[in-house]
Amino acid sequence: MSEADDRASLLESIPDSHQPTFTLLQELIEELVPDADVSVKWGTMAYDLDGSLFALSTNKKHVNLYILTVGLLAEYADDLAGIPQSKCVLRFGPGDEVPVDTLRKVMTDAVERKRAG
Repeated sequence: MSEADDRASLLESIPDSHQPTFTLLQELIEELVPDADVSVKWGTMAYDLDGSLFALSTNKKHVNLYILTVGLLAEYADDLAGIPQSKCVLRFGPGDEVPVDTLRKVMTDAVERKRAG
């Protein structure tokens, strides 16, 4: 199966209730890092820029946004308060408000750190 087929298959598998959030996050990532290498890894849409940067996945309850910069989410704990999360994952349920401006700030920081090496 080709990479394009993998992406199409992944996108088709996303529940309708999760499509708006997944698409919003996907568009935000692609706006912030248009030169990222995009692939499907372990059932996630992975965005790499000289290594792992972001990933998106879904499960029955959430759209999961992985911000793969070690410790970054902890630095933004106050800004991200109220969003279910773990060390590197933010979780959004259907109908949850997505704080785009806050995420843009956090994700821009991640991109800048990655580019700085």
